[in-house]
Amino acid sequence: MQFEAIFGIGKNELKKNCILLPLLNKDILSAFKITKFTRGKLYGIVQKDCFTLIHTGLGAPLTADAVLYLKDTPCRNVFLFGSCGLVREQEGLSLASLVAASKSYSYESFSEMLLGNNAQPKVFVPDSGLLNNFLAVAGKGMVREATCATLGSLKLEEGMVSLFIEKGIDIVDMESSAFFSACAYTQAKAAALFYATDIINKSPFYMKRDAALRSKLSAAIKNAAVLLCEFLKKN
Repeated sequence: MQFEAIFGIGKNELKKNCILLPLLNKDILSAFKITKFTRGKLYGIVQKDCFTLIHTGLGAPLTADAVLYLKDTPCRNVFLFGSCGLVREQEGLSLASLVAASKSYSYESFSEMLLGNNAQPKVFVPDSGLLNNFLAVAGKGMVREATCATLGSLKLEEGMVSLFIEKGIDIVDMESSAFFSACAYTQAKAAALFYATDIINKSPFYMKRDAALRSKLSAAIKNAAVLLCEFLKKN
């Protein structure tokens, strides 16, 4: 009863494969051919042939809680699919790049970021088998592996670029470290796929995008959705 109230469907209706969507936009709706969500109190559900889409909302708590609720359901493989920011441009990493997190540093706490008490963040990782299988199906050069940091503040990230570079962090998001830790706790296999939408301080998230970049981002989301669908059909 709790699960159905929160998700809008019974727990045994979930597929073996689930994709969590922190963010929804018209490109994601189009790429996955979404016309309507079944809504619970917290999450939205769309059932596809071989996977379940779950709209979680932005931020680590909602995404990680969704994973915890998936325990004791048919779900075994979980993909996080959303946007990320680049720490800086580099070879193979630019706006609209597709990126898979190879590990994620936990800077989830706003208070710790504000007080500067997070010099030694914990690191969480995806399931190596699921990630490597996905990368093999995606094909060489389609998706770049990168080190991620999950942040609790879009504002405070602006002053942390030097720290990120020092630690070898390539991208930032707001969910993946909590997502990986929750999946490890529930023993679900996890991987995270992102499309890069901004660059800290150089091309921030709030800047207006020109038509060419909007088109590139739209194509990246479509390509990512196709890769995920093909992989889950084959596996």
